[in-house]
Amino acid sequence: MQNTRSTIEHLLTQYSEEEPLNFHAVHGLMTALAICPVELSEAERNDILFDGQVALNSEDQQALNLALTDVARSIDRQFNEEEGFTLSCEEELDDPEDEALFDWCGGFMEGHFLNEKQWFVEHEQEVCELLLPVMLASGLFDEESEFQEILNNEELTEDMTSQIPEVLMELYLLFNSPEESSTRSVAKGAGKPKSKGGKKGSHPRKMH
Repeated sequence: MQNTRSTIEHLLTQYSEEEPLNFHAVHGLMTALAICPVELSEAERNDILFDGQVALNSEDQQALNLALTDVARSIDRQFNEEEGFTLSCEEELDDPEDEALFDWCGGFMEGHFLNEKQWFVEHEQEVCELLLPVMLASGLFDEESEFQEILNNEELTEDMTSQIPEVLMELYLLFNSPEESSTRSVAKGAGKPKSKGGKKGSHPRKMH
C-alpha cells in the first residue's frame, strides 16, 4: 500500500494547481463509495481528486487508475475479512483532533455528499446514528449545536471517534449485507442531526 500511496500523492501534487485531496482523504472518499457506490466518469472522479479539471498524460492516468484500483481492492478486502476495517491514517493518530483523521473523514463525507439521498432511502435513523462519529471528526459540522455539545465533552468525543472503524463496518453491512447488520446505536447520547448534509457544498479540504 505504501507504493500505492506514493503514486497517488505524487500524481495529485504534480497535476493540481489548487488543493487536491491527500491520500487519507482519497482513502476516505473511496471508502464511502465502497459502502454506497456512485457511478463517476474518469473526468468526474479526477475533478474531485484534483479539485479542478486536469489533463493527465496517458501513462500517468493509467498509473492513477491502477493505484486507485489497488486502494478499492484493499478497502473491499477489509470489509470482507474478520480482522475488520482499518483507517489509512490509523498509525498516525494520537488524538481525535489529528489532521490525518480530519482529512480521512472529510474525504469520506465528500463521497457521501455525491449521493447523499441514497444513503437515507432505507434505515434513515440508523444511518444517521452510524454517520455521527465520522461527521463529528470531519469538522464540517462544528457550528451545529448538537456537535458543539459533543465536542465540549472530551471523553464522549474520543469514544465516538474511536468507534469509526466499527461504524464503517456496520454501514457496509447495512448497505451490502442487510441481514447481517446489527441495529444497535453506537452514538450514545447524541441525537439525530438536524441536517444530514451539514454544510453541503463546503469542500472538506477547504475547512482547515
